Amino acid sequence: MVNHIGDLVVRRRVSPVVRYGLIAAGVVFVVLGGAGLFWWGQSVAGFDVGRAAHDEVRARMRIARLRHEVKRLSAQLAMSKRLLQSGNVAYAALSAALKKSDERRMHLKERVGFYETVLGASKAAKGLEIDSFQVVRASSGWRYRLVLVQPFAANLWSYARVRLTVQGQGAGRSSGAATTTLVDTLRDVHFKYFDEVRGALKLPANVIPHKVMVRVVSGGQVVTHSYPWPNPASRGPRE
Repeated sequence: MVNHIGDLVVRRRVSPVVRYGLIAAGVVFVVLGGAGLFWWGQSVAGFDVGRAAHDEVRARMRIARLRHEVKRLSAQLAMSKRLLQSGNVAYAALSAALKKSDERRMHLKERVGFYETVLGASKAAKGLEIDSFQVVRASSGWRYRLVLVQPFAANLWSYARVRLTVQGQGAGRSSGAATTTLVDTLRDVHFKYFDEVRGALKLPANVIPHKVMVRVVSGGQVVTHSYPWPNPASRGPRE
């Protein structure tokens, strides 16, 4: 309502509370309207807020289960790895034991063959004899192996002296090297049925060996045999 008094115009003032209330109501209306339009648009598009929340909860639960399963499988994998390592260690130990047992069996088999040979040789022997002599390679040079036998029926102890002589070439001519220069000392043996004598052969650098003379002296009996030197290029026995 406007009252005209001359040129003065008087308007009724609106309370600030009413004005702020109207503004707030307008803002609320706009927000609710916008939210309603958003929800309406989602509903029209086929989006269900409640279903989405339910699906989210289910997805979180599935993620939790999968994480638990991953932890369980990781623990199982670690256990399997430890079992595999233990199995490998046990297999390696068993393989080494079997190899050692096989080597031991072969060694015993060789010893049995050796004793059978010695027994056969001693039965055929009429006195002290050289059953076998062999020169073999060693890491430090050459070594020899000599087997002496005598008849079992004799049932006597024998004392013998063994002397080795290596014959070959040195400085372009044939030369002989006595045992004293090739072996530390002369070998004195004392045995009843058989004896296996082993030792080193230290050859001078300028000697090319051809053969070895083995001489065994026991009382008034002398046994002498000549044996060819093994070819260094051949794959002979090694000790």
